[in-house]
Amino acid sequence: MNKLFIPLSIIVAGAIIGGAVVLTNKAPNVNPSVAQNETLELELAPITDSDHIKGNPDAEVLIVEYSDFECPFCSGFHGTMSRIMDEYGDSGKVAWVYRHMPLDRIHQKARPSSEASECVANLAGAEKFWDFADAMFANQEENLEASKMREIALSLGVDGGAYDTCVSERTYQDRVEKDYQDGLNIAKVDPNFGTPYNILISKDGVQIPIIGNQPYAQVKAAIDAALTE
Repeated sequence: MNKLFIPLSIIVAGAIIGGAVVLTNKAPNVNPSVAQNETLELELAPITDSDHIKGNPDAEVLIVEYSDFECPFCSGFHGTMSRIMDEYGDSGKVAWVYRHMPLDRIHQKARPSSEASECVANLAGAEKFWDFADAMFANQEENLEASKMREIALSLGVDGGAYDTCVSERTYQDRVEKDYQDGLNIAKVDPNFGTPYNILISKDGVQIPIIGNQPYAQVKAAIDAALTE
């Protein structure tokens, strides 16, 4: 596992907490140890071909997101990241890595939709994962219903019978659980971990947490700073 060290200066520049659903379901607070100029040591699972990566995997800046399809703050941040990729993705400067973090206790539809997204990705192709994710976040109240998810999957080219089997047998439950456990490893150290939780990895390996539904301007500023290092 890669170690993640977070200096105070990075926290202040890139991770002032915005809207987020935290694991404890409480309002997030600044970690006291960070305020004392100490560092957090987190474990971030290495990025591999099994990850969902939008953009150039060798981009100068990677943003790894832990997200929940039922989380309202994640919906807002998904729009922000889509805009970021429109600006930086074509040039190959930024890539977006999506990892599942279904908060089962408060979001009962999160894990089923995560598993359904994996069925879509594996039955229709990796790019279709992003189309499915876009649909989930575009209308969470309606599109997270099982019948609507199936309709969307079929519209993306997935065979209905294969989709039904994949979902009913929970074919990719281990895949989703792996992401979830990776997130829990971070949450053990950072009490502000929740959804959305993002880690910006710069070209020289500096890793910057972006916690919560941060506005586009702040995310862009963090990316531009990383690109000019």
